[in-house]
Parts: sequence; structure tokens; C-alpha cells
Amino acid sequence: MNQQFANRLNAFAVSAYKAMGSVLLALILVGLLSFLSVQGFFLSSKSWVTPTILSPTDPNVLQLNAQAAQQESERDALLARRRETADRLQEAERTLAAERSFQQRFIVALKGEKTSRDRLARRLSSLRQEYLRAGGEIAESNRAFSGLARTRTSALYGAKLMEREAVLTMNHHLAQMAQSNLSLAQETVDLDMRLDSLKRESEGLTAAQNGLGNDNSPEGLTADTLRLEREYTESVLSQARAEAQRASLEADVRALDDSIERFNQLVEVVHGSPYLKAVEQNLTVAFVPYENLPNAREGTPLYTCALKVLWCREVGVVGAVLEGEVSQQHPIRQYHQRGVMVELHLRDAPSAREALLHLGRPPLML
Repeated sequence: MNQQFANRLNAFAVSAYKAMGSVLLALILVGLLSFLSVQGFFLSSKSWVTPTILSPTDPNVLQLNAQAAQQESERDALLARRRETADRLQEAERTLAAERSFQQRFIVALKGEKTSRDRLARRLSSLRQEYLRAGGEIAESNRAFSGLARTRTSALYGAKLMEREAVLTMNHHLAQMAQSNLSLAQETVDLDMRLDSLKRESEGLTAAQNGLGNDNSPEGLTADTLRLEREYTESVLSQARAEAQRASLEADVRALDDSIERFNQLVEVVHGSPYLKAVEQNLTVAFVPYENLPNAREGTPLYTCALKVLWCREVGVVGAVLEGEVSQQHPIRQYHQRGVMVELHLRDAPSAREALLHLGRPPLML
């Protein structure tokens, strides 16, 4: 009885061992077939995408945000320098315009001063001629009257027909007439001096006008005209400095504009990154390798499957392709692929957490 039970127990154990071995072998075969089928699927299929959930704390997003902030800060600093340089350029242009205007008006003023002095000299010369003629007549008349008066006074005084007081009064009048002759002579000298001064000033203005901008020293310059010419020379030097400063500032503005343009391009490239676009615009995106891109046209249906390839259902469609290249690890292999990001329009939000979505149709039509 015991032997019979032991034999049955041994037979059951052997059967159980065989059954367990068969099950394990079947599981191994199923796993191997699944592995081979998945590997074969990825070797042959070009109709899959990898959903990607991006958040503001993603390392790539943080790095790109830091780069964008740094480049925007440097661009803002360049813009501030550009505004400052533009203000200095406008100041140089205003200085240049003011100096040019001053020089033009200075030349006009010199001509006006010379014309005015020449006109006054002609009038004084005419007045001098009239004064000399009238003065000569007055002096001649005074001399004749003075001689006659002295002779008559002496005769009358000698004949006791004129008192001493009358003689003194007459002599006083004659002295006043002599004083008037001296005054006429003094005024003639003053007119001559004034004419000489006007002539000198006119010659000085002519010399200054002819010598403006020249290195030679024309004759006829006066101290006053030299001071005027110095003001003109200082204006010319200020104009030269303003022109040199304007040329330098214009070159600085062009260089700053080029730098700002480059930074604008860099900022645009960074903000054009799919990672930043997805976060800024709250998009659901997926990575598409370049070899799968022809099958990821806008509007293509998306499917999610159990066990990657079985029991599939449609969850949404493909949206627009985002500009910029990205690199991402293959879903089952240990290497990175180059590709792009595409926008996804999902009806089933949890499907964005799937490792894989299929394009166009279920892979096994299941």
C-alpha cells in the first residue's frame, strides 16, 4: 500500500515537473518571440513616434531658459550702448552743424564789418575835405580880422580914444578866436586819426578774410582781427573734432547693430527650440526620427497599443512640425537618434505618458 502511494506520488511529481518545464519553456519562447517581434518591428517599422512630456523643470528647458536669459541680457546691454552711442552721435552732428553755421555767419559778419567800415571811412573822408575847406576859410577870416582888430585897437588906444579895459576885452576876443583855430586844427587831427584807424581796421578785416583757413600770414592783421581769427580757428578745430567723432560713432553704431542682429538671431534660435515652444505654448509633443518623418504628416491618426503592438486604439492625430532639431534616445535601443518634434492633438490625455504611439494604423491591424 505504501509502495503504491509512493509510486503514484513519484508519477505526479514527474508529471508536475514536466508540466512546469513545459510552461517555463513556453514562457521563454513567448518572451523570446516577443523580444524578436519587437526588435523586428523597430527594424522594419517607420510609423512610430515617442510622446514627450515637457515641464519647466526639465533640464533641457532650464538650460535653454538660462541661455535665453543670458543672451537677452547681453542684447539689452548692447541696445543700451547703442542708444548711448546714438545720443552721442546726434550731439556730434548738432555740434558739427552749429560750427558750420558759425563759420558761415562769421564770414558774412566779416564782410559786413568791412563794408560798414569802408562806408564810414568814405563819409569821414568827405567830411574831412569839407572840414578842411571850411576850416581854412575860418582860419583865414580869423587871421584877417585879428590883424585888423589889433591895428585898429592900437591906433585908437594910442589916440586915447579907447580905454585900457576895452583893449583888454578886444585882446581876449582875439585870444578866443586863436583858440578856435587851434580847436579846428585838433579836430582835423582827430578826423585824420579816425580815418587812419578805420583804414587799418578795414585792411585787417580784409587780411583776416583772405587768410581764413590758410597757413600763411597776410599783411595788415591787427590784434582785434587776430582774436577774431582765433575764434574762427577754434570753430574749425571743433568742427574737425566733431567730424572725426561722428565717423567713429557711426562705425560704432554699425558694429553694435551687427552685434544686436546676431544676438537677435541667437535669441530667436533659442526661443525657436521645440522644448521652449512646447513649454511656453503648453503643447503636447512627440519625438519623430528623421526616417519616420514622411509618415508623420499633419492629420495622421495616432494609435496606442498594449504590449507595444497589440490591442490598439486611436487616441488623436499629428499636428504641425516644430522647427529645430532635437536628439533623443531610441525607445528600446541604447543610442540617440536625430529628429524633430511634432505637435500632438490627443483626445486621450493619459496616452501622452505612453512610451510609443503608432502612426497611420495599428502595426498588426489589431
